[in-house]
Amino acid sequence: MYIYPKLYPLVYITVVFLPITAFCGSARDYLNAPIDAWLGFYNAGYSSSVTPEDGMDITSDVRANVLSQSFMLTRTMDYWGRTGGLSLILPYRYVETHFGDFRASTRGISDIGMLWQINLFGGPALSREQFRSFIPETFSSFHFYLGTPLGEYDVHSALNPSSTRWVFSPTVNYSYTPDQGWTWLETYITTTVFTTNDNYQVAGASKLGQDPLVIIEGHASRNITPEIWLSLDSYYNVGSETHIDNIAQDNAANTLRLGTGIGIRVWGGGDIIVNYERVVAKPSQQPESQTIRMTLRQFW
Repeated sequence: MYIYPKLYPLVYITVVFLPITAFCGSARDYLNAPIDAWLGFYNAGYSSSVTPEDGMDITSDVRANVLSQSFMLTRTMDYWGRTGGLSLILPYRYVETHFGDFRASTRGISDIGMLWQINLFGGPALSREQFRSFIPETFSSFHFYLGTPLGEYDVHSALNPSSTRWVFSPTVNYSYTPDQGWTWLETYITTTVFTTNDNYQVAGASKLGQDPLVIIEGHASRNITPEIWLSLDSYYNVGSETHIDNIAQDNAANTLRLGTGIGIRVWGGGDIIVNYERVVAKPSQQPESQTIRMTLRQFW
């Protein structure tokens, strides 16, 4: 059995439509700075989705809009001769949804997280002086995101800015450049594991769980000038079915997103990056969605 059907889309938005970001391109973010430096990132994104109505229900489509913002502060470090970084992530989300005459919205601080990154090869720890003459080369890296249950949460609402659970998300990256950093071909593989939310009390439920999520990313980018680059991006998500009181909700991911982006260097050590993504393949019960994201990056 399932929870009350009209609450299902809200559960989907809360725990599937708002997963932890895979931090696409984060390997190159911290490599583009010397060690013992501070990096600041401001991220803003807007996503819209439409979930088709269930052919067995008499109900309208479910529409949702999500505005997310985050600030990430990173300190680059020397780990055994390799470039690494430690980050604190402070997110904020506004979510609204409506179907038929029903409307709901929420806003607030989302789950605060931390990110640790280190190069496996191809990214030596460089001082500011060495960094100025470093020629980019093929590299691999490891990333580990830890999401905390710290954030605003209402146990009786299916729609929340946070998920009040722990999230563990390791990523392995490989970035290949054939021409000293003008062209990059990159892949990321991420597995995200979620603990159970034991404070989920919607419609008489007592707990909400989520299966592991696997994300496989591919990115191809090319510098047009030293200050401007373009990218093509793809993301394949699999897994992540939710369970309410151990009852599966039949919403496992099997989605493919494609996107494109542009990056511009506008001041010393500063970048503006804009990406657009759209779901192009998915199970019938999952929403059509599109996202636009902007990142401002500065190091000092």
